Amino acid sequence: MIKETNPYKYIGSRIHKIRLQKNMEREVFANALGLSVNDIDSIENGSVRITMDVLFNISTILETEINYFLTGLESCNIKEANDALDKYMETFKFMESLSLKQRQIFSKLLDNAHNNSHKKSVKK
Repeated sequence: MIKETNPYKYIGSRIHKIRLQKNMEREVFANALGLSVNDIDSIENGSVRITMDVLFNISTILETEINYFLTGLESCNIKEANDALDKYMETFKFMESLSLKQRQIFSKLLDNAHNNSHKKSVKK
């Protein structure tokens, strides 16, 4: 079965990773954000859409640049981060406009392109 691309899963997994690195319990994290533990679970597993306000607050509490949650990059200059965010949002909006079947096909094409790109960089 082809997996559906969900950007919130990637964002949530990065939030989860940093929260664990900071040794922050879910309850403490939830209280700091004014959310429930169930809300944190939903955010970290990507089953809900996270708003930029909440993501900004998470970034502040976890003392992590917001661009890391969006791009996975530890650090980059502002222009690179803005460019990556623009491309990410364009892709996300495009994905939302597709039917489920079209998203599955597009996701498979992206996976194949990524795998081919990775193979080429490993050979170098």
